[in-house]
Amino acid sequence: MSMGTSDVVVVTPPASAAASSGSYLEWGSIIGGGVLSAAITMVMAAFGSALGLSLVSAETGRSSSLALVTIAGGLWLIWITVSACFAGGYLAGRMRRPVQDVRTHERDVRDGAHGLLVWAVGALLVTMVASSSLFGVAKTAASGASAAATGAASLLNQQADPLASTLDSVMRNTGATPPTAEERAEASRILIGGMASGSLEAADRDYLASRVAARMNIPQPEAQARIDAAFTKLQQAKETAKQAAEKARKSAIITAFLTAAVLLLGAATAWFAAQMGGRHRDEDSDLDGFFSRR
Repeated sequence: MSMGTSDVVVVTPPASAAASSGSYLEWGSIIGGGVLSAAITMVMAAFGSALGLSLVSAETGRSSSLALVTIAGGLWLIWITVSACFAGGYLAGRMRRPVQDVRTHERDVRDGAHGLLVWAVGALLVTMVASSSLFGVAKTAASGASAAATGAASLLNQQADPLASTLDSVMRNTGATPPTAEERAEASRILIGGMASGSLEAADRDYLASRVAARMNIPQPEAQARIDAAFTKLQQAKETAKQAAEKARKSAIITAFLTAAVLLLGAATAWFAAQMGGRHRDEDSDLDGFFSRR
């Protein structure tokens, strides 16, 4: 009796790299996309700062308006964010290993998640490079556009200390002995106290008027008029400073909200770009239309 033999072939499906590692994340593609995103951001930010500096000048007549510079800077920031996040997300989605044992929706979600991580890594890299001392020159150039826009105008319109200017107008020498440093300091304290309370007390007003009248050899009513005009001038300067501080506060709030909105736009761009890269990877799409020579 003879026994027949039979060959049994066992086919084992290849295990994906993600399954063998126990994680769906492929950090090689994520880090590569993040580095590319950060590099594009750095280059375009430096280029944009050069364009911004070309729009401003220390001479007011030759400088573009602050509104124009702000709008141009905002649009350029949006363009940088969208371009960098799209490139980094697409690279991560295209370079990720294909996974054939899941549904199309699940592949899109995994590719999009890689795009989000590319956005996060790129943001961290940009923050680290921008805050490092090695990036000091480029950091200065990046902030030069906005600083020059406001600095040029403030430099040309810069005025002397309001309190010192007011004391000069009150105690202007008319041929008599000029006031001493102690008298100016005393007048400063009285005027500052009146500004803090919102009004100059009658006793302080009469005292200052008498000292000014005696020192400057002018009538008492004229000295009182000088005191009143000086205090009104200081109140106006105080109100102007308050308005400038309120304007700066509102500008900071708007800038913070716009920055958050631009970052969210970058996250969404990286998500969809990674999904696009993943579909092109699965469809084996090529870019011959972009790089072929004709």
